[in-house]
Amino acid sequence: MKITAKELAYALLRIGFGVNFMGHGLFRILSGTAKFATTMAGGMTKSPLPHGLIVGFGNCIPWLEAVLGLMLILGLGTRLALVAGALFMWALTFGVTSNQQWDVAGQQLLYSLVFFVLLFTVEYNGLSIDRLLRRRKTVGFATGA
Repeated sequence: MKITAKELAYALLRIGFGVNFMGHGLFRILSGTAKFATTMAGGMTKSPLPHGLIVGFGNCIPWLEAVLGLMLILGLGTRLALVAGALFMWALTFGVTSNQQWDVAGQQLLYSLVFFVLLFTVEYNGLSIDRLLRRRKTVGFATGA
């Protein structure tokens, strides 16, 4: 199996982004999701969003980050992870803009851009479990297995 430069570049960006995302979630989980959610809610004092909603979503954030990050690292369900990640960024951006945290919203826009680039170029996702599963399904079908 020959790996093209575009496939290698895609894998490096996908895996690097996945490590970043999974690291956010994993270390927040290890530190305690409730602690993260409470701290996050404490920083959202300008937001008109209900405190309970902020805390509830804050408890979910680390798990979403960890799962999406792992999916990206492995290249498993890559397209689903990218779409889910982009939608997740919409929710995060909505929250921080409701709190008028424009600097954070700008940082989140960069994450959204990476999700876009990876989704737009997903055909280069050659170094992935997705590709192995697709290949196995094709081989199984072709051989009658």
